[in-house]
Amino acid sequence: MKCPVCDNKFIPRTFYPEDSIFSSPDGKKFNSGFNGYVNMGGKPPEVIIGSWVTYCPKCNYIMKFVKELVRKEKIQTHGMKGTELTEKLNTYYFGFEFGDYSQYLKEIIKKVEEDIEVKMKDINIEIWENLYSIDDNFKFLVRFFNNLKEYCDKTLNININSDMPNKIKKLKLPKDVELSLLQLNNIKNAIVKGDYDLSREEEDMINNILVKFVFYLVDSHIRPLINEEQLKDGFEFVSMKDLEVEIRIYLAKYLYSTFNSNPNSSKQIKTFLENVF
Repeated sequence: MKCPVCDNKFIPRTFYPEDSIFSSPDGKKFNSGFNGYVNMGGKPPEVIIGSWVTYCPKCNYIMKFVKELVRKEKIQTHGMKGTELTEKLNTYYFGFEFGDYSQYLKEIIKKVEEDIEVKMKDINIEIWENLYSIDDNFKFLVRFFNNLKEYCDKTLNININSDMPNKIKKLKLPKDVELSLLQLNNIKNAIVKGDYDLSREEEDMINNILVKFVFYLVDSHIRPLINEEQLKDGFEFVSMKDLEVEIRIYLAKYLYSTFNSNPNSSKQIKTFLENVF
């Protein structure tokens, strides 16, 4: 919407009903009233019984819009005598083309969520989520690193013949995640070669690595979508604070539903959401 006084462009925070007096180009006065009362015998013959009001956030100019106009008209059907004229009320509804801020924000969030969902499909998060059904640590590590190898080879086009440590390093992971993956890859190789007893620390590392790595995937794929400069460029009339809150709510629902079978995930999800912006 553009303010007629200061030319400021904005999305109205809200529209609210108000009793108003409108002037027509020919000088008539239209009185609005939300009680629906229409004076059958008085003048003027037109009464506005629906009007919306908003204001410019820059100069506070009050803008009023007609929603519904009732016009009292004399009706004469075919064959009726002139003395038998009847009066009726015809209601004219005006198309209200403006939406308020909450409606606009809802449309924007829907678009952002759809873009995020596309990225989530690119990650193929289901193959990682399915690893939760594996109770055996060794089987889990074998499947996990098979998934990781496929991700590196197909998604990132990393040299197929490169060994796993080199693939891990080329991912440019956060240092703690990279170190954990390198250590777990060594543990997996040691178990393959013979008997190996996992320490408590190594078991904890196995329990936490899946969530940490998937959070890396989520972050790296959606980061371009929720970059503040990107959001500002595409949605100039939305408060970044409001947009970030809505995106956090969406991601929280998605992540908690995805990792609800892992008791170690809640703290990591909370930390991830705190740092996502």
